[in-house]
Amino acid sequence: MLFDLHPKTELKELFGREKEVQYIREQIISKNWIIIGGQRGIGKTSVMKVAINELKKNDRIDGIYLNLRGVTTLRELLSLLISEINRNKLFKLLNVSVNFNLGPLGVELKGGKLNVQRSLLELLLSINHDLVIGLDEVQELSSVTKPLLDVLGNVFMSNPKVRFLFSGSYVGLVKALLNPKEGSPLLGRPPIEIKLRPFNKQVSIGFLKAGMEELNVDLEDSKAEEVVNRLDGVVGWLTLFGNNYAIRKLSFNDSLKITINEGRKLMLEELNHFLEGRNRELYLATLSSIKIAKRWKDIKFAVTVRLKREIDDKELSSVLEALVNYNFIEKVEEGEYTLVDPILREMEFHF
Repeated sequence: MLFDLHPKTELKELFGREKEVQYIREQIISKNWIIIGGQRGIGKTSVMKVAINELKKNDRIDGIYLNLRGVTTLRELLSLLISEINRNKLFKLLNVSVNFNLGPLGVELKGGKLNVQRSLLELLLSINHDLVIGLDEVQELSSVTKPLLDVLGNVFMSNPKVRFLFSGSYVGLVKALLNPKEGSPLLGRPPIEIKLRPFNKQVSIGFLKAGMEELNVDLEDSKAEEVVNRLDGVVGWLTLFGNNYAIRKLSFNDSLKITINEGRKLMLEELNHFLEGRNRELYLATLSSIKIAKRWKDIKFAVTVRLKREIDDKELSSVLEALVNYNFIEKVEEGEYTLVDPILREMEFHF
């Protein structure tokens, strides 16, 4: 069902991303690694899950999906990976020895003091059957980029049966994967990036119409166009509207209003998570300024007015770069920026 709020797992449930899924399949079969990029609510998780499922059904490549939200250490990653291997009964694909015990119920770490990085590497190298591992929200592991990159480089060179699908913001591991520095274990072997874009107006209206038809609900063309004008082609927001209108049976106006209000809450949660450990006042002043100014010099002037102090060029450039990397804003032309999300454009940034 198109208006189901959960991430999609079946290709028939996924609207307008068939080409992307097929391309991912082709690349994974060819033993390439993939990074799925794009703004929030654009469908990265759904595309990842559907691709993993399609590879399993059609290409005899097993798959594991890992949601890394809140996972910040290699130990937590290793624990989650072991849990998913056991849950999916894939422990039979392993040939572990040193740091693990393998029994009829699954694989587990041996007791005692263990080197987590070596244990993670051993587990990945022990996989003796074609397997794709999806790492979603991989920016959460930014603090352990170096050791994780070393592990991934070793796996790439030593065990071609293991492939990775990544998704996340352009920071930490994703940045290191796409632009490996000299000495990086993946230098010359960067993953392929697929960047999901919002649907255009025609496809967005088509999505709304298809979802309504599934549920035998009528939506006038003018109403569908009004929704798209407010929510752009961000499939997450369009799905939320469709769920409110066609499933919960709310009025058109209430459906749109609640969608925007819920969207604000979700975006605020994402923004607060991003701002942890950062200069909150400066970042919010910058986002507020980009609502009215696009050019770099105009943004700087607006930020200066809001903060009532001068701001250094390097400081502002660093803030803008971080906001771009985390998909809050987009650099549309040299020296020009815009807020990427329609909900974000409707928010007030209090600081």
